[in-house]
Amino acid sequence: MDSTLLADVGGTYFRYRLGEEEVVRSASKGWEKQLMGLLETHPQVRYVGIAFAGQVSEGKILSAPNVEVSLHNLKTQLEQRFPHLRVAVDNDLKCAALAYHRHLGSDSVAVLYAGSGLGSALISEGRIVRGHSNMAGEIGHVSYRPAPFRCGCGKNDCLELFASGSGIDKHREYYRLSERSLDEWRLSGSEAEQRTAEAAEEALVFAASLMITLHNPEYLVMGGGVLEHNPRLLERIRAAAAARTFSPAWKECRIVEADLDDAPLIGAGLLLQPDFWLK
Repeated sequence: MDSTLLADVGGTYFRYRLGEEEVVRSASKGWEKQLMGLLETHPQVRYVGIAFAGQVSEGKILSAPNVEVSLHNLKTQLEQRFPHLRVAVDNDLKCAALAYHRHLGSDSVAVLYAGSGLGSALISEGRIVRGHSNMAGEIGHVSYRPAPFRCGCGKNDCLELFASGSGIDKHREYYRLSERSLDEWRLSGSEAEQRTAEAAEEALVFAASLMITLHNPEYLVMGGGVLEHNPRLLERIRAAAAARTFSPAWKECRIVEADLDDAPLIGAGLLLQPDFWLK
């Protein structure tokens, strides 16, 4: 119904859907202005669900390493400006986990996305694992190995610097690599490109093995732009992760490809369900 607006704010794209209309995608730069414009031109909207690529707690954006933000107290600021609205905001990967919890029919689902950033989330016993301030799952900011540049969070050794789109772009710029994909780098004659592709793959294998060993999920859903643009990458991760993962947990887990279009948007809609906070 057209009384609902769902939005997915990422490091690269801003996606939204009004009611049952088609999903619209634009650049994430200026996403707040775009969101305000939609609410001003569609006064029939009563419910807003937002999946946000950053750390969110009780409707407040605590940190956003890959997204520019001025409306930090997003839920309250939107509801004050548009008093007829009910707004729900959560981390985009937690929203995606909700979507796959329903899609796979499992109460034990982990998601790991390599997009502009590297993020994860976990459904355990049918509930989102949140942590003290809803920041559980920030796997991209686990210290991994030093890099010659800094992450958006300020550190120079984040896993995200090797296993995310923004990290790969930093390597590309620093080492003056070509615009080709990781799959193409891996087969190229350039030692620097091969080395960078292998480093990205190793980082993703580490991230996958860490998720499975720590959380023992029934499913690990892997997606995001890095995997979408490198179709051979997931099979290599599956093959290499077996040796890096606690064996009993590995045997009980299926690594599956993210196959839901706009899973964070679907999860943002689930935030608006009356019983959501029971989850």
